Amino acid sequence: METPALALARQRAADNLPERLTWGPLTLSVTDLDRAEAFWTEVTGFVRRPEPGPGLALGTPDRTLVVLAPGATSPVAKGYAGMYHVAFRMPSQAEFSRRMQRFIDLRLPFSPVDHLMSKAIYISDPDGHGIEIAFETPERFGRFRFDDGGFGMFDASGRPHSGRERLDLRAELAMADGTDPALPLHRDATVAHLHLHVPALDPSLVWFEAVGFARNLNLPDFGMADMGTGASYTHRLAMNLWAGPGARPAPASSARLLSYRLETSDSATFVASRAHLTGDPETGELTGTDPAGVTLTLALRAIQHRKENAA
Repeated sequence: METPALALARQRAADNLPERLTWGPLTLSVTDLDRAEAFWTEVTGFVRRPEPGPGLALGTPDRTLVVLAPGATSPVAKGYAGMYHVAFRMPSQAEFSRRMQRFIDLRLPFSPVDHLMSKAIYISDPDGHGIEIAFETPERFGRFRFDDGGFGMFDASGRPHSGRERLDLRAELAMADGTDPALPLHRDATVAHLHLHVPALDPSLVWFEAVGFARNLNLPDFGMADMGTGASYTHRLAMNLWAGPGARPAPASSARLLSYRLETSDSATFVASRAHLTGDPETGELTGTDPAGVTLTLALRAIQHRKENAA
């Protein structure tokens, strides 16, 4: 099955262009900043970042991936729009397996899932924020399949998969041999994708198309859809109705996703988004509130911004 996201990926590859959008850091509110910092550093391997501003910036030695903001008085509230989970991409199989070994060493409960296009480990922080550790493997993917009202996938060799199979822990852990699970997150780790609870699928798809995402899957019977940005891995943004149709934004007092940042090096995408988002005359960035009630910022990378201004 062809999707706009797959077509965009082929087009960008043929033109030797990067993804249309990439994720910057996101900001999460927490109930206990010291407890949250301990979890995100000691368990997930993030390091403190020397960034000014409110909150605690964490990530790799080279980039901020998440900012923890104090102020929440209760954990993540169920049944509301907002973040379902955020995924962090590991740059290699060894790094993915190393993180898995770390969770086992700490006896942290986790769920290991084979999505075929990626491998995933699901955990939660102390406030209930969903976290996915991901290793993207689009080379294993062949095509999507729909039959008898169900959804599945074929791998590159033509074998069927559900996309929700359990990973073979022994095989995964074998690829962590020779690594130190206690070392911090690899410097090339990035934000891979964001998965949101939204009040409705179709309006959300339309809204995110206007800021540069391309539709991939729309599975109304499953209550989920996802979108790509021009990479062969087409799951850069996902949304679901699992908090209930018409779900309202989470209470301000609960731990929740406060904001996130997107960046583009594609000036056409940025210009088109001006009709949908609000410009900040001081920073030149665009902001808006997404269908889940979360603040989004879109920035044009400096080199492209200079070219546009010069034009």
